[in-house]
Amino acid sequence: MRIRSISLFVIPVLLIMFASCTAEKKLKRRITGQWRIESYEEQNTNGESGKIDNPGTIEFFRNGKGKKMISGIPWRSTIKEGNDFRWQNSANTITLFDQNSIFAKSWIITVNKKSRQQWRSTDRGNVQTIELRR
Repeated sequence: MRIRSISLFVIPVLLIMFASCTAEKKLKRRITGQWRIESYEEQNTNGESGKIDNPGTIEFFRNGKGKKMISGIPWRSTIKEGNDFRWQNSANTITLFDQNSIFAKSWIITVNKKSRQQWRSTDRGNVQTIELRR
């Protein structure tokens, strides 16, 4: 009786862990490669907003490293975008690690397709959206 009750608990937990791990690996495979940054947009709590089309490219390598070529965000002229960064993902988020970059944060993936990605992030109520295309 006790073994049956344990297996009723353990099996669903293992299935959830396996499904989560699979989704994480699927996203990693999908995101690996070079993407064109189709647009980057900021909407600030004070009502100001900005959007730039085609500011550059971003490339994700399987080893958790990446390279980006950003021409600049006009309203963020004081921030210099570096080329190299590190990244990691969960089943539905991407986190970029890069010193002094506006992209260095965790992003929630709102569209996850082979040739199109859309990510959103917030900080202090401000919303950033990035759209990527292959």
